[in-house]
Amino acid sequence: MKTKTQTFVIALAMMLALAIVPTLAFGQDKDDKQSIDSSQDEQGNDLVGVWQVSASATVDCQTGLPDPNAPQVRILYSFNQGGTMSEEEAQPFDGPYRASALGIWKRTSGRNYTAVFTNFVFNPDKTFLFTVKQRTNITLSRDGNSFTERGTFELRDPEDNLVLSACFADTAHRFTF
Repeated sequence: MKTKTQTFVIALAMMLALAIVPTLAFGQDKDDKQSIDSSQDEQGNDLVGVWQVSASATVDCQTGLPDPNAPQVRILYSFNQGGTMSEEEAQPFDGPYRASALGIWKRTSGRNYTAVFTNFVFNPDKTFLFTVKQRTNITLSRDGNSFTERGTFELRDPEDNLVLSACFADTAHRFTF
């Protein structure tokens, strides 16, 4: 009986220890910026959160001028603590259809970040068409509520052959209440 009591007390102590281990708390700060750590070395240096691009622009890779023939695309980015991200696009036409993009991001210096993400494109009949691979460099604004980005994307066929390479430039705004 004494062994069972000791085992129970040890198990109870372990459960209590696990229950009181500090955890991260996510939320909006008083300026309505999403943050997990108030000890950031710079104000407004937190990419974590949801961002909205109202009109993504495909641009000429050399001049940076918008391509007048490219469709305008609405985008939502979600940058997660730990360096993962997702992207949702709303295409203004019927098919081909894109799956959500998943990727990774990291801070490179100051308010500068880089991200790499990929998604898949399907024909209306649900056959696989392309893989879209995107790389972008992001500069967060001083107030932390918007960012600009310049990036490249590649379309690759099912055999991983390059079909198209192009550039994009966007401005995103933090999604807030």
